[in-house]
Amino acid sequence: MKFKKKILAALLAAAMLLCSCSESTDSQITESSSSPFVTDTTTTTSSPDTTTSDAQDSSTPESVPEGVPMWEGTAPNGNKITFLGSMHAAKDDFYPMPEKIAKPFNEAEVVAFECDTETAENEQAQFELTQQMALTDGTTLKDHLSPEAYKILGDLLAELDCTTELVDAYKPWAAYETITALWIMTSDITIKNGIDYYLMDKTKTDGKQLYELEKAADQINLVAELPEKTYDALFKISKDMNRQTYNDENAKMYEYWLSGNTAEMEKLSELPADEDLKTVGLTDEEITLIKERNKKMVDDRNIVMVNGIRELFKSGKKTLVCVGCAHYFGETGIVAQLEKEGYTFKRI
Repeated sequence: MKFKKKILAALLAAAMLLCSCSESTDSQITESSSSPFVTDTTTTTSSPDTTTSDAQDSSTPESVPEGVPMWEGTAPNGNKITFLGSMHAAKDDFYPMPEKIAKPFNEAEVVAFECDTETAENEQAQFELTQQMALTDGTTLKDHLSPEAYKILGDLLAELDCTTELVDAYKPWAAYETITALWIMTSDITIKNGIDYYLMDKTKTDGKQLYELEKAADQINLVAELPEKTYDALFKISKDMNRQTYNDENAKMYEYWLSGNTAEMEKLSELPADEDLKTVGLTDEEITLIKERNKKMVDDRNIVMVNGIRELFKSGKKTLVCVGCAHYFGETGIVAQLEKEGYTFKRI
């Protein structure tokens, strides 16, 4: 029972982590040595980002600051907000919090997050999550996955010294998230050290206003409501993954984040090309489902966040926004969306 409670807590974190795209499965498939997505592991991760990003002046790439990605945003009316690109998991030695983050946090009247995770971690919320995970129609997981996907799931669990018995009563989404939760439990880059978790706790302790850009339930519902065939595709993508490749990917993303290398972080967050997805066995239908998943988990959520951020700018209060770093990237990212409306951003 104690082990299952740990898995439940980690599963909840895994769902939020994937929704936040600080380490999407779409980038995880780059890790297998037999995968067509292998990346160059000789890349130096300790140097600052010197490539052009959406949030910097392309004429002066050398001006990009070193360290955790942060931006100063300015509204057309002159109101300013500080933005922190968060990593939802970190190592113990990241603390005490660097002054670069501590100063704007201490000065802030309002601190905005994707959601208040505490609302999803109480006993009632965990009971509701357990009910949402379970199959209640007399079927088992094997009835809801393709034979190939179910075999891959069994192989992934076996590498973790578990069997499908652990998840046979779960819906496909919950079984998939359980694998990620088990991988998270083996890493030294932990959810409990995540920047959001730390700042959220301190926001409440210090009596600052906590602003939710989303709701925790919405993040869980997002993964729970995807079509079942999406998880066939995700298990195919994950077939060569294991705890080591997952942790290696985590470590790589973490080092890029620490050094402010947003260009490399963005590469790891990108959706692979169709031909690469076909190479790992995805059908055209499954590729479409993966793209729809990516849109819902990234693009659609960015729109919701931007709506809230506009309101924060209007308030004129000193504000720190702390959301997953990947939400700032690309044409559909927070930065690009607001820049089209006349807001300006600079890396700090």
